[in-house]
Amino acid sequence: MCRYWLETYGCQMNKAESGALALELRELGWQPADAIEQAELVILNTCSVRATAEDRIWGRLGFYRAEKKRAAGRGRTFRLVLMGCMAERLKGEILEQAPHVDLLVGTFQKHRLRDALEEDFQVPAGGPSRPSLTALDSYHFAARHTDAGFRALVPIMHGCDNFCSYCIVPHVRGPEVSRSPDGILAEIAGLEGAREITLLGQNVNSYRHGELDFPGLLRRALSALRPAVWLRFLTSHPKDFSPRLIGLLAERSALCRHVHLPVQHGADAVLTRMGRGYTRAGYLALAGRIRKEVPEVVLTTDILIGFPGETEEDFRVTLELMEQVQFDDAFTYRYNPRRGTKAFELPDDVPDRVKQARLAEVIRLQRQITRGRRLARVGREVPVLVEAVSRKDAGELLARTEGDETVVFPGPSQRVGRFTRVRLLHLAGSTFRGEEIPG
Repeated sequence: MCRYWLETYGCQMNKAESGALALELRELGWQPADAIEQAELVILNTCSVRATAEDRIWGRLGFYRAEKKRAAGRGRTFRLVLMGCMAERLKGEILEQAPHVDLLVGTFQKHRLRDALEEDFQVPAGGPSRPSLTALDSYHFAARHTDAGFRALVPIMHGCDNFCSYCIVPHVRGPEVSRSPDGILAEIAGLEGAREITLLGQNVNSYRHGELDFPGLLRRALSALRPAVWLRFLTSHPKDFSPRLIGLLAERSALCRHVHLPVQHGADAVLTRMGRGYTRAGYLALAGRIRKEVPEVVLTTDILIGFPGETEEDFRVTLELMEQVQFDDAFTYRYNPRRGTKAFELPDDVPDRVKQARLAEVIRLQRQITRGRRLARVGREVPVLVEAVSRKDAGELLARTEGDETVVFPGPSQRVGRFTRVRLLHLAGSTFRGEEIPG
Protein backbone atom coordinates (compact mmCIF):
# COMPACT_ATOMS: atom_id res chain seq x y z
CA MET A 1 0.00 0.00 0.00
CA CYS A 2 1.38 3.43 -1.00
CA ARG A 3 1.00 6.17 1.60
CA TYR A 4 1.10 9.94 1.30
CA TRP A 5 1.40 12.91 3.65
CA LEU A 6 -0.31 16.13 2.53
CA GLU A 7 0.21 19.54 4.15
CA THR A 8 -1.95 22.50 3.10
CA TYR A 9 -1.14 26.14 3.72
CA GLY A 10 -3.10 29.31 3.01
CA CYS A 11 -6.58 29.95 1.72
CA GLN A 12 -9.77 27.92 1.49
CA MET A 13 -9.11 27.46 -2.23
CA ASN A 14 -5.92 25.59 -1.38
CA LYS A 15 -7.89 23.44 1.07
CA ALA A 16 -10.43 22.66 -1.63
CA GLU A 17 -7.74 21.76 -4.14
CA SER A 18 -6.01 19.55 -1.57
CA GLY A 19 -9.33 17.82 -0.93
CA ALA A 20 -9.70 17.10 -4.63
CA LEU A 21 -6.10 15.84 -4.78
CA ALA A 22 -6.71 13.49 -1.84
CA LEU A 23 -9.61 11.94 -3.77
CA GLU A 24 -7.42 11.49 -6.84
CA LEU A 25 -4.69 9.87 -4.77
CA ARG A 26 -7.26 7.50 -3.32
CA GLU A 27 -8.32 6.55 -6.85
CA LEU A 28 -4.67 5.75 -7.61
CA GLY A 29 -4.51 3.43 -4.62
CA TRP A 30 -2.74 5.79 -2.23
CA GLN A 31 -3.78 6.02 1.42
CA PRO A 32 -3.06 8.86 3.89
CA ALA A 33 -0.20 8.10 6.28
CA ASP A 34 -0.69 8.36 10.03
CA ALA A 35 2.75 9.96 10.38
CA ILE A 36 5.36 11.55 8.12
CA GLU A 37 7.72 8.63 8.79
CA GLN A 38 5.28 6.25 7.09
CA ALA A 39 4.90 8.21 3.84
CA GLU A 40 6.41 7.36 0.46
CA LEU A 41 5.11 10.65 -0.89
CA VAL A 42 5.05 14.06 0.85
CA ILE A 43 3.14 16.96 -0.75
CA LEU A 44 3.22 20.59 0.39
CA ASN A 45 0.42 22.71 -1.08
CA THR A 46 1.75 26.23 -0.59
CA CYS A 47 0.70 29.85 -0.19
CA SER A 48 2.44 33.04 -1.34
CA VAL A 49 0.04 35.75 -0.15
CA ARG A 50 2.39 37.02 2.57
CA ALA A 51 6.11 36.71 3.21
CA THR A 52 5.37 34.96 6.51
CA ALA A 53 3.59 32.17 4.61
CA GLU A 54 6.62 31.64 2.38
CA ASP A 55 8.98 31.80 5.36
CA ARG A 56 7.02 29.00 6.96
CA ILE A 57 7.33 26.85 3.83
CA TRP A 58 11.09 27.48 3.63
CA GLY A 59 11.23 26.26 7.22
CA ARG A 60 9.34 23.09 6.30
CA LEU A 61 11.66 22.54 3.35
CA GLY A 62 14.57 22.69 5.78
CA PHE A 63 12.82 20.11 7.95
CA TYR A 64 12.28 17.78 4.99
CA ARG A 65 15.89 18.16 3.86
CA ALA A 66 16.93 16.76 7.25
CA GLU A 67 14.13 14.18 7.18
CA LYS A 68 15.36 12.84 3.85
CA LYS A 69 18.82 12.35 5.32
CA ARG A 70 17.39 10.58 8.37
CA ALA A 71 15.25 8.36 6.16
CA ALA A 72 18.20 7.48 3.94
CA GLY A 73 20.14 6.41 7.01
CA ARG A 74 17.36 3.93 7.75
CA GLY A 75 17.23 2.66 4.16
CA ARG A 76 14.00 4.52 3.39
CA THR A 77 13.20 7.01 0.62
CA PHE A 78 10.27 9.30 -0.08
CA ARG A 79 9.45 11.81 -2.78
CA LEU A 80 8.83 15.46 -1.94
CA VAL A 81 6.40 17.53 -4.04
CA LEU A 82 6.00 21.30 -3.71
CA MET A 83 2.88 22.63 -5.36
CA GLY A 84 0.74 25.76 -5.48
CA CYS A 85 1.36 29.48 -5.43
CA MET A 86 4.88 29.42 -4.01
CA ALA A 87 5.96 26.85 -6.59
CA GLU A 88 4.46 29.11 -9.25
CA ARG A 89 6.13 32.29 -7.96
CA LEU A 90 9.56 31.06 -6.85
CA LYS A 91 10.32 28.24 -9.28
CA GLY A 92 13.91 29.32 -9.92
CA GLU A 93 14.79 29.88 -6.27
CA ILE A 94 13.31 26.56 -5.21
CA LEU A 95 15.13 24.63 -7.91
CA GLU A 96 18.39 26.26 -6.82
CA GLN A 97 17.99 26.30 -3.03
CA ALA A 98 15.97 23.12 -2.42
CA PRO A 99 17.52 20.30 -4.47
CA HIS A 100 15.72 17.75 -2.28
CA VAL A 101 12.37 18.78 -3.82
CA ASP A 102 11.59 16.09 -6.40
CA LEU A 103 8.74 17.81 -8.25
CA LEU A 104 7.45 21.38 -8.59
CA VAL A 105 3.79 21.80 -9.53
CA GLY A 106 2.50 25.29 -10.30
CA THR A 107 -0.97 26.74 -9.73
CA PHE A 108 -2.21 25.83 -13.20
CA GLN A 109 -0.82 22.30 -13.28
CA LYS A 110 -2.21 20.72 -10.12
CA HIS A 111 -4.43 18.48 -12.24
CA ARG A 112 -1.32 17.06 -13.94
CA LEU A 113 0.19 15.78 -10.71
CA ARG A 114 -1.78 12.58 -11.11
CA ASP A 115 -0.10 11.89 -14.45
CA ALA A 116 3.32 12.61 -12.95
CA LEU A 117 2.65 10.17 -10.11
CA GLU A 118 1.52 7.49 -12.53
CA GLU A 119 4.74 8.01 -14.45
CA ASP A 120 6.67 7.95 -11.14
CA PHE A 121 8.30 11.30 -12.10
CA GLN A 122 10.55 9.37 -14.55
CA VAL A 123 13.65 10.31 -12.47
CA PRO A 124 15.25 9.07 -9.25
CA ALA A 125 14.12 10.89 -6.11
CA GLY A 126 16.33 13.94 -5.66
CA GLY A 127 17.94 13.36 -9.04
CA PRO A 128 19.58 16.15 -11.01
CA SER A 129 16.90 16.38 -13.71
CA ARG A 130 13.97 17.15 -11.49
CA PRO A 131 10.73 17.68 -13.43
CA SER A 132 8.79 20.90 -13.03
CA LEU A 133 5.12 21.27 -13.94
CA THR A 134 5.05 25.07 -14.02
CA ALA A 135 4.60 25.89 -17.70
CA LEU A 136 1.70 28.14 -18.71
CA ASP A 137 -1.57 26.27 -18.83
CA SER A 138 -5.27 26.94 -18.32
CA TYR A 139 -6.81 26.38 -14.91
CA HIS A 140 -8.59 23.08 -14.45
CA PHE A 141 -11.53 22.73 -12.08
CA ALA A 142 -11.54 19.36 -10.35
CA ALA A 143 -14.75 17.35 -10.26
CA ARG A 144 -15.09 17.05 -6.47
CA HIS A 145 -13.85 18.78 -3.36
CA THR A 146 -14.44 17.63 0.20
CA ASP A 147 -13.70 18.98 3.67
CA ALA A 148 -14.28 16.86 6.78
CA GLY A 149 -17.16 14.88 5.22
CA PHE A 150 -20.12 17.05 6.19
CA ARG A 151 -18.46 20.32 5.11
CA ALA A 152 -17.65 20.83 1.44
CA LEU A 153 -15.70 23.48 -0.45
CA VAL A 154 -16.78 24.08 -4.05
CA PRO A 155 -14.65 26.44 -6.19
CA ILE A 156 -16.80 28.36 -8.65
CA MET A 157 -14.09 30.61 -10.10
CA HIS A 158 -10.35 31.02 -10.08
CA GLY A 159 -7.95 33.94 -10.32
CA CYS A 160 -8.45 37.67 -9.91
CA ASP A 161 -8.61 40.68 -12.24
CA ASN A 162 -8.38 43.39 -9.59
CA PHE A 163 -4.59 43.73 -9.23
CA CYS A 164 -4.71 45.48 -5.87
CA SER A 165 -1.27 47.00 -5.61
CA TYR A 166 -0.19 44.98 -2.55
CA CYS A 167 -1.55 41.59 -3.62
CA ILE A 168 0.38 38.76 -5.26
CA VAL A 169 -2.71 36.64 -6.00
CA PRO A 170 -3.35 37.78 -9.62
CA HIS A 171 0.31 37.14 -10.39
CA VAL A 172 0.26 33.54 -9.15
CA ARG A 173 -3.38 32.61 -9.78
CA GLY A 174 -3.87 34.41 -13.09
CA PRO A 175 -6.96 36.11 -14.53
CA GLU A 176 -10.51 35.33 -13.46
CA VAL A 177 -12.02 32.17 -14.90
CA SER A 178 -15.59 31.26 -14.00
CA ARG A 179 -16.61 27.64 -13.83
CA SER A 180 -19.55 26.23 -15.77
CA PRO A 181 -22.76 26.43 -13.71
CA ASP A 182 -23.61 22.89 -14.81
CA GLY A 183 -20.32 21.68 -13.30
CA ILE A 184 -20.97 23.56 -10.07
CA LEU A 185 -24.53 22.27 -9.70
CA ALA A 186 -23.48 18.71 -10.55
CA GLU A 187 -20.84 18.84 -7.83
CA ILE A 188 -23.34 20.19 -5.30
CA ALA A 189 -25.78 17.41 -6.25
CA GLY A 190 -23.07 14.82 -5.60
CA LEU A 191 -22.32 16.06 -2.10
CA GLU A 192 -24.88 13.80 -0.44
CA GLY A 193 -23.41 13.89 3.04
CA ALA A 194 -22.67 17.60 3.12
CA ARG A 195 -24.43 19.80 5.67
CA GLU A 196 -22.53 22.95 4.77
CA ILE A 197 -21.31 23.95 1.29
CA THR A 198 -19.04 26.93 0.69
CA LEU A 199 -18.76 28.44 -2.78
CA LEU A 200 -15.21 29.70 -3.28
CA GLY A 201 -13.43 32.25 -5.41
CA GLN A 202 -10.64 34.76 -4.99
CA ASN A 203 -13.35 37.32 -5.79
CA VAL A 204 -16.42 35.14 -5.61
CA ASN A 205 -19.08 37.75 -6.36
CA SER A 206 -17.50 38.73 -9.68
CA TYR A 207 -18.51 35.29 -11.01
CA ARG A 208 -19.93 35.46 -14.52
CA HIS A 209 -20.58 32.68 -17.00
CA GLY A 210 -22.26 34.04 -20.11
CA GLU A 211 -25.26 36.02 -18.86
CA LEU A 212 -25.28 34.31 -15.48
CA ASP A 213 -23.87 36.43 -12.64
CA PHE A 214 -23.20 35.49 -9.02
CA PRO A 215 -26.70 36.24 -7.60
CA GLY A 216 -28.13 34.22 -10.48
CA LEU A 217 -25.82 31.31 -9.73
CA LEU A 218 -26.71 31.52 -6.03
CA ARG A 219 -30.42 31.27 -6.84
CA ARG A 220 -29.80 28.16 -8.94
CA ALA A 221 -27.61 26.63 -6.24
CA LEU A 222 -30.18 27.35 -3.51
CA SER A 223 -32.92 25.77 -5.63
CA ALA A 224 -30.80 22.63 -6.09
CA LEU A 225 -29.83 22.42 -2.41
CA ARG A 226 -31.05 19.51 -0.32
CA PRO A 227 -33.10 20.32 2.80
CA ALA A 228 -31.12 21.12 5.97
CA VAL A 229 -27.97 22.29 4.18
CA TRP A 230 -26.26 25.64 4.71
CA LEU A 231 -24.73 27.54 1.80
CA ARG A 232 -21.84 30.01 2.26
CA PHE A 233 -19.58 31.99 -0.05
CA LEU A 234 -16.04 33.39 0.20
CA THR A 235 -14.52 35.92 -0.45
CA SER A 236 -16.37 39.07 -1.55
CA HIS A 237 -14.99 42.31 -2.96
CA PRO A 238 -16.91 45.44 -1.90
CA LYS A 239 -17.03 46.85 -5.41
CA ASP A 240 -18.92 43.76 -6.66
CA PHE A 241 -21.38 43.31 -3.78
CA SER A 242 -24.69 44.04 -5.48
CA PRO A 243 -28.15 44.96 -4.09
CA ARG A 244 -29.46 41.69 -5.54
CA LEU A 245 -26.94 39.76 -3.47
CA ILE A 246 -28.01 41.61 -0.33
CA GLY A 247 -31.62 40.77 -1.18
CA LEU A 248 -30.78 37.07 -1.41
CA LEU A 249 -29.11 37.14 1.99
CA ALA A 250 -32.22 38.72 3.45
CA GLU A 251 -34.73 36.32 1.93
CA ARG A 252 -33.15 32.86 1.80
CA SER A 253 -32.72 31.07 5.12
CA ALA A 254 -30.38 28.42 3.70
CA LEU A 255 -27.87 31.16 2.82
CA CYS A 256 -25.71 31.80 5.86
CA ARG A 257 -25.92 35.37 7.07
CA HIS A 258 -22.20 35.80 7.24
CA VAL A 259 -20.44 38.27 4.96
CA HIS A 260 -16.67 38.52 4.83
CA LEU A 261 -16.13 41.90 3.21
CA PRO A 262 -12.47 43.03 3.28
CA VAL A 263 -12.19 46.79 3.73
CA GLN A 264 -8.36 46.75 4.05
CA HIS A 265 -8.19 50.39 5.15
CA GLY A 266 -10.27 53.38 6.23
CA ALA A 267 -8.47 56.25 4.47
CA ASP A 268 -9.33 57.20 0.90
CA ALA A 269 -5.74 58.11 0.05
CA VAL A 270 -4.54 54.65 1.10
CA LEU A 271 -7.45 52.88 -0.62
CA THR A 272 -6.52 54.71 -3.83
CA ARG A 273 -2.87 53.65 -3.59
CA MET A 274 -4.03 50.12 -2.87
CA GLY A 275 -6.16 50.16 -6.03
CA ARG A 276 -9.24 48.94 -4.19
CA GLY A 277 -11.81 50.60 -6.45
CA TYR A 278 -14.07 52.09 -3.76
CA THR A 279 -14.03 54.93 -1.26
CA ARG A 280 -14.48 55.05 2.47
CA ALA A 281 -17.95 56.54 2.01
CA GLY A 282 -18.86 53.85 -0.50
CA TYR A 283 -17.83 51.07 1.84
CA LEU A 284 -19.71 52.61 4.77
CA ALA A 285 -22.84 52.93 2.65
CA LEU A 286 -22.56 49.27 1.56
CA ALA A 287 -21.97 48.01 5.10
CA GLY A 288 -24.88 50.11 6.33
CA ARG A 289 -27.21 48.71 3.70
CA ILE A 290 -26.20 45.13 4.53
CA ARG A 291 -26.79 45.75 8.23
CA LYS A 292 -30.17 47.35 7.53
CA GLU A 293 -31.52 44.69 5.17
CA VAL A 294 -29.95 41.70 6.98
CA PRO A 295 -30.11 42.65 10.69
CA GLU A 296 -28.76 39.27 11.86
CA VAL A 297 -25.71 39.41 9.59
CA VAL A 298 -22.26 38.67 10.99
CA LEU A 299 -19.94 41.07 9.16
CA THR A 300 -16.21 40.32 9.16
CA THR A 301 -13.32 41.95 7.33
CA ASP A 302 -9.59 42.21 6.60
CA ILE A 303 -7.56 45.24 7.70
CA LEU A 304 -4.05 45.98 6.38
CA ILE A 305 -1.90 48.31 8.49
CA GLY A 306 1.33 50.09 7.53
CA PHE A 307 0.82 50.39 3.78
CA PRO A 308 3.35 52.74 2.10
CA GLY A 309 2.51 56.36 2.83
CA GLU A 310 0.14 55.59 5.70
CA THR A 311 0.10 58.61 8.01
CA GLU A 312 -1.02 58.81 11.61
CA GLU A 313 -4.20 60.51 10.38
CA ASP A 314 -4.82 57.66 7.89
CA PHE A 315 -4.46 55.21 10.73
CA ARG A 316 -6.83 57.15 12.99
CA VAL A 317 -9.57 57.29 10.36
CA THR A 318 -9.21 53.50 9.99
CA LEU A 319 -9.93 53.14 13.70
CA GLU A 320 -12.92 55.44 13.25
CA LEU A 321 -14.24 53.27 10.42
CA MET A 322 -13.95 50.20 12.63
CA GLU A 323 -15.98 51.99 15.30
CA GLN A 324 -18.63 53.00 12.76
CA VAL A 325 -19.05 49.62 11.08
CA GLN A 326 -18.69 47.51 14.25
CA PHE A 327 -17.21 44.47 12.53
CA ASP A 328 -18.00 41.22 14.28
CA ASP A 329 -14.43 40.10 13.71
CA ALA A 330 -11.44 40.98 11.57
CA PHE A 331 -8.30 39.44 10.18
CA THR A 332 -5.63 42.07 10.80
CA TYR A 333 -2.11 42.13 9.43
CA ARG A 334 0.72 44.51 8.64
CA TYR A 335 2.08 45.30 5.22
CA ASN A 336 5.13 43.52 3.87
CA PRO A 337 6.41 44.09 0.33
CA ARG A 338 5.74 41.38 -2.28
CA ARG A 339 8.10 41.41 -5.24
CA GLY A 340 6.12 41.61 -8.47
CA THR A 341 3.31 43.77 -7.10
CA LYS A 342 2.91 47.45 -7.92
CA ALA A 343 3.28 48.43 -4.25
CA PHE A 344 6.75 46.85 -4.23
CA GLU A 345 7.90 49.89 -6.21
CA LEU A 346 6.70 52.24 -3.44
CA PRO A 347 8.99 53.14 -0.53
CA ASP A 348 8.19 50.97 2.49
CA ASP A 349 8.27 54.11 4.62
CA VAL A 350 6.30 53.11 7.72
CA PRO A 351 8.86 51.83 10.27
CA ASP A 352 8.35 48.30 11.59
CA ARG A 353 7.95 49.54 15.16
CA VAL A 354 5.17 51.88 14.01
CA LYS A 355 3.48 49.09 12.05
CA GLN A 356 3.61 46.84 15.10
CA ALA A 357 2.25 49.52 17.44
CA ARG A 358 -0.59 50.42 15.07
CA LEU A 359 -1.46 46.78 14.47
CA ALA A 360 -1.55 46.14 18.22
CA GLU A 361 -3.99 49.03 18.63
CA VAL A 362 -6.19 47.71 15.84
CA ILE A 363 -6.22 44.26 17.44
CA ARG A 364 -7.13 45.71 20.85
CA LEU A 365 -10.00 47.72 19.38
CA GLN A 366 -11.34 44.81 17.34
CA ARG A 367 -11.27 42.47 20.34
CA GLN A 368 -13.26 45.04 22.28
CA ILE A 369 -15.81 45.41 19.47
CA THR A 370 -16.05 41.65 18.94
CA ARG A 371 -16.66 41.00 22.61
CA GLY A 372 -19.32 43.68 22.79
CA ARG A 373 -21.21 42.35 19.77
CA ARG A 374 -21.07 38.79 21.05
CA LEU A 375 -22.17 39.75 24.55
CA ALA A 376 -25.21 41.37 22.97
CA ARG A 377 -26.17 37.96 21.56
CA VAL A 378 -26.02 36.11 24.87
CA GLY A 379 -29.45 34.68 25.71
CA ARG A 380 -30.45 34.08 22.10
CA GLU A 381 -31.40 30.73 20.58
CA VAL A 382 -29.47 29.96 17.38
CA PRO A 383 -29.02 27.06 14.97
CA VAL A 384 -25.54 25.51 14.91
CA LEU A 385 -23.70 22.85 12.96
CA VAL A 386 -21.81 20.51 15.29
CA GLU A 387 -18.32 19.93 13.94
CA ALA A 388 -16.39 17.98 16.60
CA VAL A 389 -16.11 16.70 20.13
CA SER A 390 -14.29 19.22 22.31
CA ARG A 391 -10.61 18.42 22.80
CA LYS A 392 -10.79 19.70 26.36
CA ASP A 393 -13.86 17.73 27.46
CA ALA A 394 -15.18 14.57 25.79
CA GLY A 395 -18.64 15.39 27.13
CA GLU A 396 -18.82 18.65 25.22
CA LEU A 397 -19.31 19.49 21.55
CA LEU A 398 -17.78 22.18 19.37
CA ALA A 399 -20.18 23.82 16.93
CA ARG A 400 -20.42 26.90 14.73
CA THR A 401 -23.21 29.35 14.09
CA GLU A 402 -24.14 30.47 10.60
CA GLY A 403 -21.96 33.51 11.37
CA ASP A 404 -18.97 31.15 11.82
CA GLU A 405 -18.81 31.81 15.57
CA THR A 406 -17.68 29.02 17.91
CA VAL A 407 -20.09 27.54 20.46
CA VAL A 408 -19.26 24.86 23.05
CA PHE A 409 -22.03 22.96 24.84
CA PRO A 410 -22.64 19.58 26.53
CA GLY A 411 -23.80 16.81 24.23
CA PRO A 412 -23.18 13.32 22.82
CA SER A 413 -20.70 12.65 20.01
CA GLN A 414 -23.55 11.39 17.81
CA ARG A 415 -24.45 15.03 17.19
CA VAL A 416 -21.25 15.64 15.17
CA GLY A 417 -22.11 16.55 11.59
CA ARG A 418 -25.70 17.48 12.47
CA PHE A 419 -27.68 20.64 13.09
CA THR A 420 -29.19 21.51 16.42
CA ARG A 421 -30.32 24.59 18.30
CA VAL A 422 -28.54 26.03 21.32
CA ARG A 423 -29.13 28.83 23.76
CA LEU A 424 -26.10 31.11 24.14
CA LEU A 425 -25.49 31.32 27.89
CA HIS A 426 -22.29 33.33 28.25
CA LEU A 427 -19.00 34.21 26.63
CA ALA A 428 -15.66 32.61 27.54
CA GLY A 429 -12.99 34.60 25.74
CA SER A 430 -14.28 34.75 22.17
CA THR A 431 -16.19 31.45 22.44
CA PHE A 432 -19.84 31.10 23.33
CA ARG A 433 -20.84 28.62 26.00
CA GLY A 434 -24.31 27.25 25.43
CA GLU A 435 -26.90 24.57 26.11
CA GLU A 436 -28.79 22.46 23.61
CA ILE A 437 -32.50 23.16 23.30
CA PRO A 438 -34.52 19.91 23.41
CA GLY A 439 -36.88 19.27 20.59
